[in-house]
Amino acid sequence: MRYFTQGTRTVDDSGFVQVSASYYAALPAAPASTVTVRVYDREIEIIDAAGQILRRHEIAPRKGTFTMDASDRLFNPSRETARLLSKAERIGPGTAAFAQHLFARLGRPGQRALYGLTNLVRTYPCADIDAVCTRLVAAECFSYAAVKRALGRAQAPRAGTGTASLTQSGPAIRAITEYQDFWDTHTLSPETA
Repeated sequence: MRYFTQGTRTVDDSGFVQVSASYYAALPAAPASTVTVRVYDREIEIIDAAGQILRRHEIAPRKGTFTMDASDRLFNPSRETARLLSKAERIGPGTAAFAQHLFARLGRPGQRALYGLTNLVRTYPCADIDAVCTRLVAAECFSYAAVKRALGRAQAPRAGTGTASLTQSGPAIRAITEYQDFWDTHTLSPETA
């Protein structure tokens, strides 16, 4: 008998269940249905309400991984997908092309990456996002994580330019002799006092 942990999950609108921050295809389970998930040491089983095993998957090697067959991808765009693609278009043409490629590769599971991509405008300028996306489209690298890393690296040198310089004198800084006198007074040993 093999040991496992068991829990229930709800199938999302892309046909996936989330287990330990990774996503596993649960089709033919219907979206919004509840399934039982058994997690073994190397694999997971997805079981329907009648107790039938729907799918078996190897445990994903890292968090955020989508485990699916090519037939598991749902490519019918929802209204939300169309809204996210139009938000990406407002950021810039490079971002729009990147978002289209991302959706073409992942289908509806890629919608999470589209959310992240379109919300980058809260932190980074649109011109920077569009420039990074244009470079990644040219390199045929379609990963939201790559966009985020590139933007972080581009912004890192800027963060260091606004630091204050160290000052040695000013109205709030006492003379060095006052500090030395304080130190000498309070560090006298009992033999020297």
